[in-house]
Amino acid sequence: MNKEEKWNAYDSETRKDGSWDGRFYIAVKTTGIFCLPSCKARPPLRKNIELLDSVDECLTAGYRPCKRCHPDRA
Repeated sequence: MNKEEKWNAYDSETRKDGSWDGRFYIAVKTTGIFCLPSCKARPPLRKNIELLDSVDECLTAGYRPCKRCHPDRA
């Protein structure tokens, strides 16, 4: 997926049903946490989001998994 497709998927209502989980991850710059697109946590400001392709990419970038949605187990 390219960056625009990821943003469109993240902004859509279908992200909440988990249909995009595992295809990309939401990394939050201000908290250092990464989540599944369907995470029920309060959505961060768009300027604080980095869209990454894999769990390994998130971990390498220094993010830790969300304790609510557990993206490392998906």
